Parts: sequence; C-alpha cells; structure tokens
Amino acid sequence: MNGSHHKTRRALEIDLEEIRLLAEAAASAPSFGIRHTLLNHILGEVEEAMFWNHHLAHVMAYEPPYQPPYPPPYKPPRPPYFDDPVPYSEKPAEDKK
Repeated sequence: MNGSHHKTRRALEIDLEEIRLLAEAAASAPSFGIRHTLLNHILGEVEEAMFWNHHLAHVMAYEPPYQPPYPPPYKPPRPPYFDDPVPYSEKPAEDKK
C-alpha cells in the first residue's frame, strides 16, 4: 500500500477536529445568527469529512491500482422505434399458389 492513505487519514482527522471546534464555538455562541453561521460551516466540514472517509475506505479496501469491480459503463436501452420488430415493405408480399 502506498503512503497516500496516511495523508487521506490525516485530512479526515483535520476535518473532524474542525467539526469539533466549530461545534464547541456554536454551543457557546451568544446569538442565533452566529450559531446558524457556524452550523452552516459545520455542514460543509461534514461533507468534506464524508468525502475523505469514503476515499480512505476506498484506498484501504482495494489493492493498487485501486479499481473496484464496477460494472461496465451504463448504456441506456435503445428506443422502441429504433428497430421495428416488423419490417416495413412498400408492397405486400404476393401469395404464390
């Protein structure tokens, strides 16, 4: 495993520490407006922490080159009018008797 997981873990730890500090500041904030602003900042830090947590789980779970077994790219189904199940012909087929 390369050293990138150490940097990823450190980034996650920094975000969690920021969340803790912002939560403490919000708990002791004197006004609703300041608390609301700090909670908005906490929301951004939580989103970043979720990214780093996902990235860390990805790096730790897979061997290099860190490619999970994703299915092939999704291809939407062809529209029903693309291939007519009944071939169209200008002239009807003549019955030979």
